Amino acid sequence: MTAVKEDIIRVVIADDEPLIRMDLKELLEEASTCQVVAEARDGQEAIELVKLHNPDIVFMDIRMPNKDGIQAAKELQLTLKKRVPIIMLTAYSQPELYEEASKAGVFAYLTKPLRKSDLAPAIEVAMARALEMCELQNEIIDLSYKLETRKVVEKAKGILMKKYSIDEATAYRRLQKAAMDERKGLREVADALLN
Repeated sequence: MTAVKEDIIRVVIADDEPLIRMDLKELLEEASTCQVVAEARDGQEAIELVKLHNPDIVFMDIRMPNKDGIQAAKELQLTLKKRVPIIMLTAYSQPELYEEASKAGVFAYLTKPLRKSDLAPAIEVAMARALEMCELQNEIIDLSYKLETRKVVEKAKGILMKKYSIDEATAYRRLQKAAMDERKGLREVADALLN
């Protein structure tokens, strides 16, 4: 087994046509920035291989047996901890398919026959969208934590205000002082007061 460079994009290809898989693999590996780590014949196998190999990107045909590409994309986006960018492949250019693919969490859409010149821009767009989504998810987690902290601190201030008949500013200063004296975070002190 050869070592993989860190800047190599790890790819899973899912298409029921062996010739399409072979051609796409060739095109991707010619670019020298991609390494195909697995190939699937249907949507269910694609799901299993994506979970097993944790690729950077997935190329998936829409029409496949057992589970089509849209169903597989939906399942992957719901079950994976991080969203994997999926580029949907199809010979069909029907607007309703674009809409379904978008709702399934697909990041880009290419029509067959594939051209080498289409791959790099599609990969770049899909990877950029995935990075943006990851950053947004991290922001949401951070904001949720801050909001929860604020709620806990507000409740703790309320308890102090009621117990000692003090104003809000004084209650807040007491929480801050307790946090400094105990060398703890404001949230920890507020949590302790509530419990």
